Amino acid sequence: MPWGNFLSSYLLREPASALVEEIKRQPGMARRHLTERLIEAYKRDHRQGKDPAGSWVDAWENSLPVVINALDGRGLGQVEVLIEFGLPHTNADVDVLLAGVHPGSGDLSYVLVELKQQRTASVHPQRSVAVDLGYDEWKLHPVRQVQQYCQYLMQYKAVLRAKPERVAGAVLMHNAHDAEVAELFKLPASDHGRLYTMDRLEPFRKMLGARLAARPGGEAAQALIDSAEYEPPKITDVNLAARMGKPEQFQLLDDQEMAHQDVHEAVQRVRAGGTKEVIIVRGGPGSGKSAIALELRHTLALAGWDVVHASGAKALTLTLRESYTRDAPRGTKGKLKKEATRLFTYFNQLKKMGPDSCDVVICDEAHRIRRHSIDRYTPKEERENPLPQADEIIAAARVPVFLLDDWQSLRPGEVGTAEYLVERAEELGHKHTLIDLGGMFRAQGSAYYRDWVLRLLGVGAHTPQPWVPDGRMQVQLADSPEEMENFLAERKLEGFSTRIVAGFCWPWSAPDDNGELVDDVTIGTWQRPWNVKAGYAVDGAPDADFWATDPRGAAQIGCAYTAQTFEFEWVGVIIGPDLTWKGDRFSVDRTATYDPELRPRAVDDTDIDRCVRNAYHVLLTRGMVGVVVYATDEDTRDALRGHVIKTVNHPLPKPMRKIIKT
Repeated sequence: MPWGNFLSSYLLREPASALVEEIKRQPGMARRHLTERLIEAYKRDHRQGKDPAGSWVDAWENSLPVVINALDGRGLGQVEVLIEFGLPHTNADVDVLLAGVHPGSGDLSYVLVELKQQRTASVHPQRSVAVDLGYDEWKLHPVRQVQQYCQYLMQYKAVLRAKPERVAGAVLMHNAHDAEVAELFKLPASDHGRLYTMDRLEPFRKMLGARLAARPGGEAAQALIDSAEYEPPKITDVNLAARMGKPEQFQLLDDQEMAHQDVHEAVQRVRAGGTKEVIIVRGGPGSGKSAIALELRHTLALAGWDVVHASGAKALTLTLRESYTRDAPRGTKGKLKKEATRLFTYFNQLKKMGPDSCDVVICDEAHRIRRHSIDRYTPKEERENPLPQADEIIAAARVPVFLLDDWQSLRPGEVGTAEYLVERAEELGHKHTLIDLGGMFRAQGSAYYRDWVLRLLGVGAHTPQPWVPDGRMQVQLADSPEEMENFLAERKLEGFSTRIVAGFCWPWSAPDDNGELVDDVTIGTWQRPWNVKAGYAVDGAPDADFWATDPRGAAQIGCAYTAQTFEFEWVGVIIGPDLTWKGDRFSVDRTATYDPELRPRAVDDTDIDRCVRNAYHVLLTRGMVGVVVYATDEDTRDALRGHVIKTVNHPLPKPMRKIIKT
């Protein structure tokens, strides 16, 4: 199915020879002409004329000329230079991508260059890929960064798949001497990532000459841009591949990779006699938390460590168990089911494990952690002074890992925030590491869309602002549920995965006497059923826990509980009467919710406001390609017209590239 990133794949593209004059300083100009062009290009490509970060401008002004001059000095002026080349499905960019022809083979050849202006750098004493580059936080080792970028392009770009010889990676620290960044050389180099300093500019030039011929690179650049792209792997496929011992499925980048390596190194330290370490990974929707969780479970298991995946979400846990046992060899199904039950469990089950009974507990969706694990089966003596659920989880493993979004808790009793977990680790006297994820791997890599949703919903201290199309995520508005449904039906015929979700504003009935679903979600004459209620089975419809992954789920309406963690290429979101526009922002009406967790009078208004906004935050961030929104309240629809530019009658832009289904 063709779909892809609608933005340009780069900020600027020209042969190196065309840039030689532009990097010369002109009298009376504060910056080089090339830098000014890039600033203007950035403003055009980013919403509301947003200025690029100062570090970007400094790199364009001070570091790019070193690359251009190196190419010019080797007679490589015909090599194509692509500046800020975007990686598929994410908001990550390669600083400079050079495209051309290999001087030996005559094949396509690409060099990725990451520009670092720092004069000094040091490596964290206990985290080999965490580097101090003079920022306020530890960053991924730049050599590992460019190595991962090369691997990522090889995974997703068809022109590079299974052709590692076509791509090379380099980190250029042209202001630093070897001695000033000596610790960085401890990380093994490879053709996909090698460090070059001020002392190694000549080897850098020779590397360019060895990878790129003095021939035009335009065709190579276009081949990469037009190349079909593989779609991101699904969590169910990754889980099955892990059971079968296949290599890593998710190619992690930047903060993701640092979190992944931090856990591996913490396990090694603890197994070597060190004390317990708690790792907390915080990120918004689409930042790759579940990718990290599954890659950790996969790679740690391959390394021989005992690792358990835990969640507070029943749909996620059962889906992972089902995918783990799928296609089981004859006679092994029962054994694998028992194994899956232990490997994929729930937060409230971890208290049954003895202290440090496994190496790692990976807590996915840790924002669902509750104050305690008390339920109706808890003995009376345990009810009087229950331990915090977070403490039970921390006790269960030598290295507890928490992955969470501070804005996705859905129930009043859920307390899983990064701040709370840091407090628990400190209270228990354990070392902790907090990592924030900045990447975006959903919504076509549109970090702008993620921020817009937070602003629209007024989550935290955000103020709503109009949507400005960013060329990545498609945002549409429907004037009726019929219009929404018809629009999504067209997308489904085009080969996209689709779902409709809604706020919990209608009753959720059990199947009727004939065993059929009840059309609870009623808007005018339009009626549709919710997904199947837990504990019931209906012919032709999946169980509630598999609504998001079974194709038959498209015939029912999902809610935040069944949609959380999962993603669809197009999602329709019905905003019900529990969230209406008042004045200049959304307001929550607690009387309109049918969520049984929020209906009791004892639930505080503040908790209800938080949970309702968070629920819509979940619903609006499930889309990989686009979202279409409908609000039941007429005034809310009118207000949204000022915040969502396109209606479903507006033609969609043509995709730039073909996506290969995997």
